Amino acid sequence: MLTKTILNLRIFLTKTQPVLLWLLGAYLAYRLGINGIRKFDPDGMWTKAFIRWGYPVWFRIFIGVLEVGGGLLVLIPKTRPLGALILAVVMIGALSTRIIFGTSLDDAMAIAFNAIAFLFLASILPHDRQYHQNLQ
Repeated sequence: MLTKTILNLRIFLTKTQPVLLWLLGAYLAYRLGINGIRKFDPDGMWTKAFIRWGYPVWFRIFIGVLEVGGGLLVLIPKTRPLGALILAVVMIGALSTRIIFGTSLDDAMAIAFNAIAFLFLASILPHDRQYHQNLQ
């Protein structure tokens, strides 16, 4: 009975995986895309934060481009691993900066969650037939 239930759950998840991955990617892309766009505002909160951390203006813009570009790449299944990897690296850098300059535990946990989620997305290749064959 338990084996049949697990098998049915596995079949359901295999069939819905592309949709679930796209929804997760869209949610995370939206969250980081908005933050990326905010980094372009010369009078915004991120400008003050990057100055406080000692980063140059070009670096703030560069991170904004990576966040927006990575967010767009995550929405396309074939480019999802590249976009997710870019965003994971950005999030690991953000976590490192926040740890060095001090942050709340909640903030650090949110950033770490994003990094882990993007690493997960980078590791999943929904168009990889071998991956799907191994699930069955």
